[in-house]
Amino acid sequence: MRIFNIIYNIVSIVIVAVFVFTLGLKITDTKVYAVATPSMQDELFEGDMVFVRAAGEYLEGDIITANLPSGGTFTHRIVSVDNEKKLVYTMGDNNSQPDPLPTAFDDIVGKVVFSVPMLGNLALKFEPVSVMVVLAVVLVALMAIRFIVYRLKNKKEAEAV
Repeated sequence: MRIFNIIYNIVSIVIVAVFVFTLGLKITDTKVYAVATPSMQDELFEGDMVFVRAAGEYLEGDIITANLPSGGTFTHRIVSVDNEKKLVYTMGDNNSQPDPLPTAFDDIVGKVVFSVPMLGNLALKFEPVSVMVVLAVVLVALMAIRFIVYRLKNKKEAEAV
């Protein structure tokens, strides 16, 4: 029973931490993306998770995530800014040429605030909502098991008296 309580407490703490972290991302309007290609190595690696927040201005050298016309997103470094045309020119650190098309200011999701190595691999494989549902189900299952074990223990103690 003691080992179960330790596992239950650890899992509960992890789940609460994930929910608090997710709430913090929501409050600060930080979006999360997974790096899907090696175009930004040695700064960001394929499978890293990047946390992106809109900024007031974007400068040369900033790493941004932007929307693609085809519907996806990309994360590259700004190599130049054209404030008059409201465009940025980007390039992956690991690429030999700048991106063929400029990116409009309106298509920029935000600036990369920080990244977590390899955590993006999970995001590439699973939807964030499904991960939250699984964590919630695990927590409810652990609570139910703990309740049942507690009831059985109390019943056994009552019969022993």
